[in-house]
Amino acid sequence: MTRSIARRAALALLAAPAIARAQPRTMRLVVPFAPGGLTDILARACAEQLQARSGQPVVVENRAGAGGNLAAEAVARAAPDGTTLLVATQGIIAINKALFARLSYDPDTDFTAIAMLAQQPNLLVVSPRALPEVTNVAELIARIRATPGGMAYGSNGVGSFTHLSMELFRSMAGVEMTHVPYRGSAPLLTDMVAGTIGVAFDGLATSAPQVRPGGALRAIGVTSAQRFRAMPGVPAVAETLAGFDASPWYGVFAQSALPEPVLAGLEASFRAVLESPAWAAVLAQREADAMPQGRAALAPLIARERQVWREAVQRSGARAE
Repeated sequence: MTRSIARRAALALLAAPAIARAQPRTMRLVVPFAPGGLTDILARACAEQLQARSGQPVVVENRAGAGGNLAAEAVARAAPDGTTLLVATQGIIAINKALFARLSYDPDTDFTAIAMLAQQPNLLVVSPRALPEVTNVAELIARIRATPGGMAYGSNGVGSFTHLSMELFRSMAGVEMTHVPYRGSAPLLTDMVAGTIGVAFDGLATSAPQVRPGGALRAIGVTSAQRFRAMPGVPAVAETLAGFDASPWYGVFAQSALPEPVLAGLEASFRAVLESPAWAAVLAQREADAMPQGRAALAPLIARERQVWREAVQRSGARAE
């Protein structure tokens, strides 16, 4: 090798780290569910808008399984550089610590909320075949109290958000009920249409077709603190049970150990997207609501959610392995 060639090779090696640093880093949004659900849809819409604004590649990685614990563990153990974020619901952040006997991560200390993508209420649904006289929450509570041994209710599974929502409802109403778990919404709603089970909480996306005009089921309440704009004729459960609030939310969480400037930068990037007219259009299309933004606003919200849902797990006696 000649002296000039050797010198150029050395200069290239010295320049390589600087070139690498100049390359845009890919951000990963890790979703704890399979593609197609609302969590995945919102994550992909947010990724698209983040990438358009920053020019930085943003990808969605679906890592389903173990009640969201696989995704949470992957993010908790990722390199602490701010490029791997978790898109989470109450299950991972507020419920799993009480529900699972062992976790390989600590949702209280490993993650910090930096943004809330959306909130969408569930519906309190009754079967007209099983409960023809029940048209509102007060009538439901009266009917439960008049049922010897307590009324049976359905859910999407033991420890599911719909299960724990009914445990919260039962506790606040002071009534006795019997839990009948199903393997998801489809078989639950089939039995409700048939009148086999009388009442349940269910997701808006799955139950709305059954409760709209001409449907076989009746929606008597929404789980948000106020009426839901997409269904203004359905009262909030809180109009009868003051303080009831059990709406699924979809948040973005970073590793708590990240340096403050990195957390602040992530917060600013997401806030710019989630407070934009383009994001408002995404929420309108998906019949979801915006939520407060910023770590200062989210900290007390997350603290409340942890308390409410861990108490609901304890009351239910649910456990998962």
